[in-house]
Amino acid sequence: MKTNRTIPQYQRSFQIIKDHTQEVREIVESKLRGAALAMVEGLFLEEIEKLCGPKFSRKKEELCHRGGSDPGSVILQGQRVQVSKPRLKREGEEIGLQTYSALQGYDLLSERVKNHMLAGVSTREYDDLLEDVQGGLGLSKSTVSRAFLRGSKQCLEEINNRDLTAHDFISIMVDGIGVGERCVIVALGITDKGKKLLIGLREGDTENWEVCRDMFQSLIARGLKTQYPILFVTDGSKALKKAIRKVFGERYPIQRCVRHKERNIIGYLSHGYHMEFRRRWKRLHGSADYGIAKREYEQLVEWLGHINHSALTSLEEAEMETLTVIKLSVPRPLRQTLLSTNPIESAFSMAKPKMARVKNWKSGTDQISRWVAATLLNAEKKFRPLRGYKEIPILVNELKKLQLENNVEVA
Repeated sequence: MKTNRTIPQYQRSFQIIKDHTQEVREIVESKLRGAALAMVEGLFLEEIEKLCGPKFSRKKEELCHRGGSDPGSVILQGQRVQVSKPRLKREGEEIGLQTYSALQGYDLLSERVKNHMLAGVSTREYDDLLEDVQGGLGLSKSTVSRAFLRGSKQCLEEINNRDLTAHDFISIMVDGIGVGERCVIVALGITDKGKKLLIGLREGDTENWEVCRDMFQSLIARGLKTQYPILFVTDGSKALKKAIRKVFGERYPIQRCVRHKERNIIGYLSHGYHMEFRRRWKRLHGSADYGIAKREYEQLVEWLGHINHSALTSLEEAEMETLTVIKLSVPRPLRQTLLSTNPIESAFSMAKPKMARVKNWKSGTDQISRWVAATLLNAEKKFRPLRGYKEIPILVNELKKLQLENNVEVA
C-alpha cells in the first residue's frame, strides 16, 4: 500500500508521450489550485522514482543518486510558490529535474486569471482567490492584468494557428459579432465526426471581404482539406460570399442562415403580416423535398409581391440559398441544424454578457480580438456534438456527388 497520498492522483493523469514538458503542462492544468503544492511534490517524486529507482534500493550504473534538496520556486496558479527542489547526481554531476524545468517555463497564472476574469472577478479581488495557496508571495493588480493579456493572446493564437490537417470538415459556419464599433468575423468548423471547432477569427471595421478572404486563405494554409466541396453556412453578408467565391470558387455550396434572412424580411413588413410570413417561412424550410420547397418559395414570392416590394427584394437577394441544405437532401435533424448559424450564435450568446463588462475598448490594439477569442474558447469547452451528426455521411455523399457534377460540367 502506498503511503504518499499525492502519487496516485497524478499517476492516473500521466500519459506516455514524447514531449515531457507538454505532459507536465497538461497535468498542471487539470488540477485545482488547492492541490497545487501537493501536485508539484508528486510530480517531483514521480520523476525521482524514474531516475533513481525505489528509495534504499541497489543502484544500477545508469541510475541517479538522491542528493538532498535546495530551495526553489515554481510559478503556479498566479504566484511564485516556494518549493523544495530535489537534487540528483550521476557520477558526481548534478542532474536537473525535467519537471522542475518545465514548471519554470510555464505560468498557470494566465489560464487561471483568464478564467476568473471571464467569470467576473475583478483584479482587485483576485488576491483573495489565491490566499489558500501555501507559500504564496502575493500578486499586484498589474501582474494580474499582464497575465490576462498573455492568456487572452494565447487564445487568439490558438484559434488562428490551429492545425487543420487532422480533421475532415464537412461544413464551415461564418458569422460576425459586433464589439464596440468593430466587427469580429468568426469561423466555426464542423468535422465529419460532428465536432465543432473554432478555426478562424478576424477583426475589421465591417465584414470586409478582404478580411474574410485573409481568414479563408489562412484555413487553407493550415491544412484545410479541399478535395471535396465544403458546405458554407453564412449570415448572408455579401462580403462573405465574395470571399468564399474568390478563395474556393463556385463549386462550394452556400447555405444562407434562415434566421438572419427571416429577421431581415420581417423588418420590412408591418406587424399584421408577421404571423402569416412566419407560417409560410416555417413551411418552406420544413420541406424535405426540394421540388415542394421550390413551389412554396414561388408562392411566398407571389404573396410578398402583393404586400411589400422591399420584403420581396430582400427574399430574392438571397438567390434561394436558404434552400441549399434541402437541395442537398440532408435528413431532417441535420438539416435543421445546418439551416442557420445558430451553433455559432449560441457561442456568441455566452460571450456577449462577459464582454459587456468592458466599457472602453482600446482602438488600434488587438484587445477586442483577444477578448472575443478568450470568451469563445471558454464557450467551446461546452460545445456538444452537432445535432444530427449521425447523418453526416449522407451529407458527405451529397457533397461528393456535387463534386462529380461540377467536374462533368467543366469537362
